[in-house]
Amino acid sequence: MLLQCAFCHKSFPVSKVTTHRGKGLGAHVKCPECGAWLGRNKRLTIGKLVGFYAAVFAGIFGYMTEGNMFIVTPVIILSIILVGVTHMMDHLVLIEPPEDADTNNTVSE
Repeated sequence: MLLQCAFCHKSFPVSKVTTHRGKGLGAHVKCPECGAWLGRNKRLTIGKLVGFYAAVFAGIFGYMTEGNMFIVTPVIILSIILVGVTHMMDHLVLIEPPEDADTNNTVSE
């Protein structure tokens, strides 16, 4: 699986990531190409997890009980839509630019 840096826009495999900080949803990785810190959007990741588990639990509930398909089916459909939309929007975002990035954009005269 290839990741794409939000700063230098170069793709790199997950196996090249050697530096990371944090745990769980707040984890950041360092781009091996430019040194920028990258992370995921927490809201989109939480939305993806909520949608997935809502679909799973609604499916199990619908399988175990009878006569609830008019509630269970829309919940499953909306949950799968939520997972799909949040998955498409969830990309690596720039947390901290590299230390050696050229931040001086002024023109010298």
